[in-house]
Amino acid sequence: MSIANDIAQELIDTILDFLHDDIPALLASSLVSRKWVPAPRHHIFGRRIVIHHFLPGRRGNRGFMDNATPFLEICRSPLCSLVPSMRNVVLNVNTEHSPAGPVPRMLTDIFDVLAKAPIKKMLFVDHTSSLAAPVFLAQTMGQCLSNVQELSYNALGRIAGDILAIIAAPASLHTLSIYGTHRGSSMDPFALSAAPQPGNRFENLSTLRICLYARQSDALLSWMKADSLRLETLDLTVFHGYHNGWGPVTALNAFLHGESTATLKVLSLSVVYEDDDNDVDEDVRIEAPSDGELDLSALTKLHTLRITSHSVESVCAALASLPPSTLRIFRFDYEHWLYYEDAPCACNGTQMHMFVHAVQTPQLDSLTVFDLRVPDYFDEEGMVWFREQFGKWAEDDRMLLSTTEREWKQDSWEELCEEIFE
Repeated sequence: MSIANDIAQELIDTILDFLHDDIPALLASSLVSRKWVPAPRHHIFGRRIVIHHFLPGRRGNRGFMDNATPFLEICRSPLCSLVPSMRNVVLNVNTEHSPAGPVPRMLTDIFDVLAKAPIKKMLFVDHTSSLAAPVFLAQTMGQCLSNVQELSYNALGRIAGDILAIIAAPASLHTLSIYGTHRGSSMDPFALSAAPQPGNRFENLSTLRICLYARQSDALLSWMKADSLRLETLDLTVFHGYHNGWGPVTALNAFLHGESTATLKVLSLSVVYEDDDNDVDEDVRIEAPSDGELDLSALTKLHTLRITSHSVESVCAALASLPPSTLRIFRFDYEHWLYYEDAPCACNGTQMHMFVHAVQTPQLDSLTVFDLRVPDYFDEEGMVWFREQFGKWAEDDRMLLSTTEREWKQDSWEELCEEIFE
């Protein structure tokens, strides 16, 4: 007879109920070593809940096994202590459904369960195909987001049609990340007229990360209204298919001049040279004027500035706008011009002389780290030239100089989870 059978199951359940929030005690207990834990309670030894759900025949590009059904079965078990102990959740799902139809029942059931849990962190990976009609999820999933403090929405295809309502659902967000990195995610502009007013929803937001096509990013920043924010970190990546400038900057400049600038310590701005329109004439990509310059003059608390761009002239204008500040770390990634073969530019290397002059500004005298990364077509002679030009940082080892090759990040599923639940 198994030793486990000598112990009343009610006693085991009582012990587990008492310890279910004390992971170290559970891992050290004989209940674990003797495997007395019923299947519905196995979750208490895990760090996070990961839910995969795909339409029949669609398992995404990673071959995930759909586990939505067993997840719901566990949650419905009388022995289950999963729901009140859930804090970190990964939703890796396909949300496609008929435009005229309701959200699939399986997703509705998942949202209903999550609405009963005290979730603090959620990573929502949306696999909705770019060929599908836009989906609307806010009304169905809004309740399960009410207590979330860290939300990351990653659209691998089309962005949810009511994404603004989704991110406005949590009552007190601390960290918000929105990623739409597929051309299909740029198909629809954000419907600002139909979006709820954010009010004070984001007053506790300290970290905002955005990776969107330029017009979407512009609309999002306009809607969020910086006057209600107290950001410490703003990480902005925009997809922009033109040689000059940053894409639309009116909303961004207004954002940087709102009350949020009183607390902003870290600013990262990256331009990725990809557009949602492949039919733009090559000459237009090169000759189109900038939409405006980036104005950093209000960032008096800025500690770290990271810029990725090919437009050296725009970078120089941005540096010139810096106030006398406490800036300690500056990183500039001199980006490749993606369309060089079809629309070559004449600025490779030549405008770096302008950059050398711009960096001599007094605003950068207090730097402790000056990190410059240039394309690999700068040979050893070019690297020596850089060190000579930036001598006041290179001589006392404050300068980091390296070449970079164009890389596409290939992160594993485990790394993705670790990044949000670190």
